Amino acid sequence: MGVAHLSAVRTLPPKCFVEDDGTVSLFRRSLAEGVGTAMLMIAVVGSGLHEGGSQLSSAMAIAGSLIGLILAFGAVSGGHFNPTITLIQWMSGRRKLDCTSWYVAAQAAGGLAGALIACTIFKKTPGTPGIDIPGISSLASEGLASFGLMTIVFCCTRSTSKHVGPFAVGLWLMAAILSTPTNSIANPAVAIALLATPDSASAISVASFVAVQIAGGGLAAWTVSTIYSNGD
Repeated sequence: MGVAHLSAVRTLPPKCFVEDDGTVSLFRRSLAEGVGTAMLMIAVVGSGLHEGGSQLSSAMAIAGSLIGLILAFGAVSGGHFNPTITLIQWMSGRRKLDCTSWYVAAQAAGGLAGALIACTIFKKTPGTPGIDIPGISSLASEGLASFGLMTIVFCCTRSTSKHVGPFAVGLWLMAAILSTPTNSIANPAVAIALLATPDSASAISVASFVAVQIAGGGLAAWTVSTIYSNGD
């Protein structure tokens, strides 16, 4: 009985957005998160700065890059590239505080690095952050976009196939970019990194967006846990 049980545990499929081996050093896992977030931000900023680009082409570039990055780094770090995923996993007891701190720091640093790299390759200078206050519609847009994205993420963590998550997230993100007035930032690391882009962003807007993004993620986590009330 004991051997059979251990065998069953070993053959459990790895989950989406959870690293395959939690004993890998935090440096290596955090590096994967930082590099992945930087590459995502290059796609976000670069697709907007590219001459002749459209909202559709930008949405495709961002969604495609995210799918590829999750597939590439997911086995090592879980492929979050988004502090909301990391924070919700910590709050639900699925991730330790030290790992959460390393991940969030790496994601924020990676996002800023990606924005600066994109500015460099497009020969643009980062703008000066403003102090504009976001409207209710913008806050609602980000809350909804984050709720939708995190709903997809946390539903996919319950899938028996680890390859479901990247494509589901990419497809939702592409649709949300095209159908929300804020173009579905839905990621605190990306929101913070917008401060280092040519157009820059309002520091007040960024802080407000981060708050509603995390709140939307928390509501999504509660919704998914209620819908899947029988657990994982």
